[in-house]
Amino acid sequence: MRALRSGALTTMSSGRSSGGFGGRHSFLAEDENARRVVSSSFTSSSSSGFATTISSPRISSTERCKRRGGGGGGERGGHKNRRRRGRSKKSRVVLIQNAGAFTKLIEIPQARAVARGVLLPARYFVDGKRRKESVLVNEMVRVPNEDQNVPLKVAKLIPLSGYDVGEVPFVMQVVSYYRNPLDCGMMKRALEKALEKYPMLAGRLDLQTPGFRNKGVRLTNSGVPFRVVNEPFEDGGARTIDDLPQDFASESRRFLDFAPWIELMLGDAPAFTVKITNLPNNGGSVLGVCMSHAVSDGQGFVEFLITWAEIAKGNLNGNPLGDPIFDRSLLPTSEFEKKEEIERMLEEEQFVGAGSVDTLVNAVKAGRALAPDFLRFPAGNRSMIKISKENIDKIKSASNASNENEALSAHAWLQLSKLSGLPTGSDFQHVTVVSARGGSKGLPPMYFGNACVGVKTGALKIGECGDDIAKARDLIKPGLRKMLKDRSKYLMLTESAFRAGVNAYDWDCLAFMSGEMCWCNNLVEIYKKLYELDFGSGTPELALPPELNDIVQINTSRPTEPGMPAGENGVEMFVNMPPSVMERVNANVEVLNGARY
Repeated sequence: MRALRSGALTTMSSGRSSGGFGGRHSFLAEDENARRVVSSSFTSSSSSGFATTISSPRISSTERCKRRGGGGGGERGGHKNRRRRGRSKKSRVVLIQNAGAFTKLIEIPQARAVARGVLLPARYFVDGKRRKESVLVNEMVRVPNEDQNVPLKVAKLIPLSGYDVGEVPFVMQVVSYYRNPLDCGMMKRALEKALEKYPMLAGRLDLQTPGFRNKGVRLTNSGVPFRVVNEPFEDGGARTIDDLPQDFASESRRFLDFAPWIELMLGDAPAFTVKITNLPNNGGSVLGVCMSHAVSDGQGFVEFLITWAEIAKGNLNGNPLGDPIFDRSLLPTSEFEKKEEIERMLEEEQFVGAGSVDTLVNAVKAGRALAPDFLRFPAGNRSMIKISKENIDKIKSASNASNENEALSAHAWLQLSKLSGLPTGSDFQHVTVVSARGGSKGLPPMYFGNACVGVKTGALKIGECGDDIAKARDLIKPGLRKMLKDRSKYLMLTESAFRAGVNAYDWDCLAFMSGEMCWCNNLVEIYKKLYELDFGSGTPELALPPELNDIVQINTSRPTEPGMPAGENGVEMFVNMPPSVMERVNANVEVLNGARY
């Protein structure tokens, strides 16, 4: 289960940023044996009632450490040293949990019926549908010159990877403000041409047949919802672009047509939606787009938007990097196919299992919601910390870091460990999201799918570093180097786990769901691309960072004034820990913005 991670982008040593807006979280089980386990566990947990489930005690990081029989460890590969201390084979066994419930249950007709029954209350949470709007355009945009609304059973299947299917409950969003009104007619025509290159976005998910090889997107050409509305400023809406929300929060959701994740899983909702909100008196436009994390991660999402924007400006070739690549056979795969062999491989790599019920309990106890955004803290929970270029230089100098990402990672890890409220000596991991695209051995840059993974890049004990950021940097640097060197291997291991239908990760999933780690997603380079999205009327003044599963999200700074490039004034670090911790975070802004170094 990992953000979309979903997410999740990180700055690579090559200078290219890639990843996904969302979390890496899965409840996928693919083989029949796992199916029986999942069905049994789901029935027993649900029969006692939801209130009973979430009342289970949250497992602390200290208790998790005791259950695994040891300390936090250092960078990846530390298990070799522990073996030399003479631990028995039995003590080294990692419990690999069968993944459970949501995507697997879609294979069961009765479960699909129940899921459709909860869609009515689920839609209540979709803010964009509840607000009074003056609708100007409400159409389905389809691939031109192709059959429309092809029945699901006969439409061509574009297979998804096991990892893709695990991302089904997550939806990526982008909301951008344009001071000059968007040409909606041109954007609609350009979207038709873009869908010729990305026909799966006009299709529907099909997850009903058991086995990951049978799950994918059906090219039904059912279409992409394209809506244009007027902002109802007389009903409390914005009169000008300057009145719009300056961060992604509950009031920003009205700019999105957000399908409930249950509906996406059932194949009843589109993988991509478009909503354009016009402000009064030609005062600008807001572009809100959503994409299912099952079809791609954040880099693929943004490269599609670039393709669409280039076509809108008259460049029919689309993205300068070329056409999208959908071939899942390009993914690095293991030589092992049997579930037992994959479990042994994951054990050797010290992957740690997490049960689905424990995962949900920890998530809900920490304040994560199940709807409308699956397993995310409520909109508006996070805080934005502005770190100026001057303060970034201070952090780099104090940490002896070789680059900005290394410095900011060590800084966030150290300071949040002190603000977490965990007892001294507790484990506090650092996880970085890395893309397997690019380089001589990586996936092609235009690979359209999930190719980013969260990798444990360090582990410290609360209080271990004191105020010494250089020590934190020394602890994290080997993990960052290993992550970049072995990123294809990590993607292979992750894909293998998803295919085998097990919940296993090289980081502590329960600590992540509890917000008791530093999960760091560097989105700087990808957000620079969002600020360059020009559909013919100019670039956006603000691209709102969505609420992700990430605990730390680092974005480029927004333009200081209209027409200026993004990133001229450092970065914006969004911290999204449990609500019970955010009070301490908000009281320590000067520490987190680097001014005290």
